[in-house]
Amino acid sequence: MKLLLLAFLGCTATLCASLQFPHSAAPMAYELYSWQGSSGGWNFSVLASPSGPNLLAQEVFDKKFLVTGINELKRKISRLPEGSTVYWLDRLTGTQEKEGDKLGYPPKEIVQDIRRYAEARKIKLEIDSDKMR
Repeated sequence: MKLLLLAFLGCTATLCASLQFPHSAAPMAYELYSWQGSSGGWNFSVLASPSGPNLLAQEVFDKKFLVTGINELKRKISRLPEGSTVYWLDRLTGTQEKEGDKLGYPPKEIVQDIRRYAEARKIKLEIDSDKMR
């Protein structure tokens, strides 16, 4: 009986500790890429980037990661962990792949709208401000 009581108390203490101190993994980093589709709308790709910008074109343009339109991008951002950083890039790093030529930023008003949306959700959006002028 004492053994059962000790096991119960041990489990309860572990559960209480996990509720009081939730798993605090370091905020994730993500890469955001954008390009204008053939119909004029904007397409995006948001991918985890655990070791900095290093994704290949085949990952960025993979249809399973395709996010179509501003509203879908906002939905995707809203699912990111609070405290995450999103690096919005207009080129693929360290590559000469032609598909990277498609990349670019939407008009400034759209970028500002997405930035405000992300910041309201405690997501940091990093973008090369020189390219937004």
